[in-house]
Amino acid sequence: MSEQDCDVLIAGGGLVGMSLALALAGLRVIVVDKAPIAMEQRSADERHLALSEVSCRILTELNVLQALGADAEPIRSIHVSSAGDFGAARWSATDLGRAQFGVVAPAKRLLRALQQRVLISPGIALRASATVLNAQTHSNGVDALIEDPQGNCTIRAKLLVIADGADSSLRSLAGIEVTRHDYQTSAICCVVEPEREHQGTAFERFTRNGLVAMLPQSQGRCAAVFIVDSTPAGQLMQMPNAAFLHELQAAFGYRLGRLRHCGLRVAYPLRRVLAQTLVAPRQVLIGNAAQSVHPVGAQGFNLGLRDAAELAQALLAAQRNASANTADFGAADLLAAYASSREKDRAATTQLSHALALSTTLHARPVGWLRSLALIAADRIKPLAEHLQLAGMGYRGATPGLDRGLIT
Repeated sequence: MSEQDCDVLIAGGGLVGMSLALALAGLRVIVVDKAPIAMEQRSADERHLALSEVSCRILTELNVLQALGADAEPIRSIHVSSAGDFGAARWSATDLGRAQFGVVAPAKRLLRALQQRVLISPGIALRASATVLNAQTHSNGVDALIEDPQGNCTIRAKLLVIADGADSSLRSLAGIEVTRHDYQTSAICCVVEPEREHQGTAFERFTRNGLVAMLPQSQGRCAAVFIVDSTPAGQLMQMPNAAFLHELQAAFGYRLGRLRHCGLRVAYPLRRVLAQTLVAPRQVLIGNAAQSVHPVGAQGFNLGLRDAAELAQALLAAQRNASANTADFGAADLLAAYASSREKDRAATTQLSHALALSTTLHARPVGWLRSLALIAADRIKPLAEHLQLAGMGYRGATPGLDRGLIT
């Protein structure tokens, strides 16, 4: 066994874990990730993320959003409708005095940009193809057993951040229980080329069988998210491209004309996993390890990124307020304050996501009328529309540092 010391050990080098590492500039950080560094060796990821305005601000502060260039396509308007019902919500960013609500970016491209920044950032060490097997906490820190191709070692840190996803084994080892809900649906993600220009519009359409989203992408393409019950999803995945596009077209309609040139399809089972607490002794959950939500409303990664930003603020404040090398980043009062600060944002986002997800499974006529009335209200009642739009842009709960920068 060898032993290393760091301030913060992050278990999980995904989008949220990498973002946190970059946000902790000035601290000694080690990121442990089971995937290899080479992106082409990772599993296929056809997700496209709708990044809220707050997320764009965070990623800009981390010098990541700029690296995406044309891969970050602006969302200038939003159109929400319900098939077979009357009414729709149509929102324009200009109505809020903004150029855009956010941007759409390929998840794999964003991960690559984060990884490239981490690899050149002083103070951050990335251990790829490695796993945190377990962690033993004590009064002054946490000892984590690491397994990698070079052999096992122990890393001692002041704080272990658990960011290893919805199926986190470290969360279970920390004694943190979760509530689960299986939506028994899957999201099929792919890129399509529509006949008409998307003009920066993100579409979300509730259907009798689930949900269809079309997100604007560069070069006139759209990122499609087709959510259906698990059994039909399996059948759709086996269809030839032409047959699949026919089904997608039937669900979405012709607002963008005919859909053409379907790219690689990947299906993701959908479920809700909600940790009952965010902290354990010298350990804290962020991202999908803390909460995994339904993609309706596109809030999962945005919520996780706000976790990372607020945790970074708390840890950097502890460093500034302590004398040299005395900051205790795993102190119980610090972690309790962080967990408390995330309550309002986390509860509001996860509850709304769950309610919307459940509503997609209800097809009785009275439910359709209520959905139509809700869409009309969201479209025509200005204070309600502004509240919903600002919440979707990330201005929800106790979002930190909006007047002075989100990280520092």
